[in-house]
Amino acid sequence: MKLPPLFLACRTWGLGLAAALLCLSAHAANPADWWVDIANDRVSNVKTMLARGADPNELSPKGQPAIMQAIRDGAWGVYDVLAANRKTALNAINVNRETPLMYLAVLGDTKRAKDLIRRGAMVNRLGWTPLHYAASTGKLETAKMLIANNAIIDAPAPDGTTALMMAAHSGSEAMVRLLLDHGAEVTTQNLQKLDAADWAINNKHTALAAMLESLTDKTLKQRAAARQSEGQRAETGSNASGIKTIDLGDVDAGAAAAERNVPQKKAEKPASTSPYFDLDRFK
Repeated sequence: MKLPPLFLACRTWGLGLAAALLCLSAHAANPADWWVDIANDRVSNVKTMLARGADPNELSPKGQPAIMQAIRDGAWGVYDVLAANRKTALNAINVNRETPLMYLAVLGDTKRAKDLIRRGAMVNRLGWTPLHYAASTGKLETAKMLIANNAIIDAPAPDGTTALMMAAHSGSEAMVRLLLDHGAEVTTQNLQKLDAADWAINNKHTALAAMLESLTDKTLKQRAAARQSEGQRAETGSNASGIKTIDLGDVDAGAAAAERNVPQKKAEKPASTSPYFDLDRFK
């Protein structure tokens, strides 16, 4: 019996599709040694697997893309191979919705972070950002690089926490000053009603907390005076301001701490309502 050409074509296409699906299923999982070779920084083995079709974006059993697992393992040779691989998703997220750039930022690997941005990694994103992560551990040079690449200074985390709050938590006065110099808002509170001073207080950075609280008070008073002055100018038609700009440099840490015994205003320790920001995972 002679089969119609259309039937033969459909049969051939079906066999081709089946073969393709079989091929895909055969490569759905990377070789068994993939994660072991990453953990041990076996560059040659990983290169060979990639050349044979291994997926550089496969997630580990704990939800880590390979490039992020390499960072966690300190497998920098493998990391460099994966970062240079055109198939690697440089903005991949792990089970905690973190990115490779965030991992590099929290560790302060400025050179690799800059290179990853050049390759297409996002500096700004919804939720926690690389700048939050750099600020949380006081990685000043990395933060400067991120800011130079247009990082949003006051980007809010899902619970409203800002990079300035994380800098205060870290106790890094240099990081706090850097962020303030680039326009960070000292009076901002997160959803827990905690501001940067509270984060410093609750991590026992007393002198830094005193400076931040003094700056917050002065800023609020300055703005109240500005509003009052504007009201008066509206009545008189005057345009003169006379309001002095205040920054952290105006605050003497020793004097501020001596003036005030910093209280534990908030009973609870500052903690994000977003569970994936956990600095203990990086220790």
